Amino acid sequence: EGLKYVAGFNGTKITKVQFPSTLEEIGSSAFSGCKSLMCEISLPHSLKRIESSAFSSSAIKGNLVLPQTLETLGSHAFQSCTSISGALVIPDGITKIGESAFYNCGLTGTLTLPEGLVEIQSGAFGNTSLKGELHIPESVQLIGDAAFSGTLFNGTLILPSELISLGAGVFGGCWRLSGVVEIPDNIVAVPSGLFRECANLEGVKLHKDVEVIESSAFENCYYI
Repeated sequence: EGLKYVAGFNGTKITKVQFPSTLEEIGSSAFSGCKSLMCEISLPHSLKRIESSAFSSSAIKGNLVLPQTLETLGSHAFQSCTSISGALVIPDGITKIGESAFYNCGLTGTLTLPEGLVEIQSGAFGNTSLKGELHIPESVQLIGDAAFSGTLFNGTLILPSELISLGAGVFGGCWRLSGVVEIPDNIVAVPSGLFRECANLEGVKLHKDVEVIESSAFENCYYI
């Protein structure tokens, strides 16, 4: 008890970890590459920051519950944690989801994003099995390259009206998405591969100020 910061176990053979109720930060690469850490983790309600690569390529398993006290979710934080499963709820205090934070995780349930979220960086949820309808909050202004690529989200996608930056391949390979998608007014260049291989999309609505549609933006979208 009393511990507020932890790091330094990356690449070790640690098999179990129990965090104290005083912990505020899990540092960069703290448990990265811990292949023997084959257990569920319970993150304390005191936790404010999970820094870059904190658990990347570790063997933690089961449902991942992020505490509502969390304010920082760093890049690659849980990348390639393939034994994590179930749904994921991003806490209300998170305004930015770091690059590849959950890329290639084993997540298999729904995704809940908070109102107030501003940035979803490149690869954040790419190559996961997250499913159900994807609700992107109106507060989101930036979605980076391949942020949701290869996921299993279904239903009609509504992009935030105030979105100002949309990366390449954001929804590439999201073949279960359907309906008609509308490009927000601030997006004047439709990025390359944006909806590539989204075979069940039924249409796209472009506003009058769109200037560029880049390569493969709607490749193999058979119903458009």
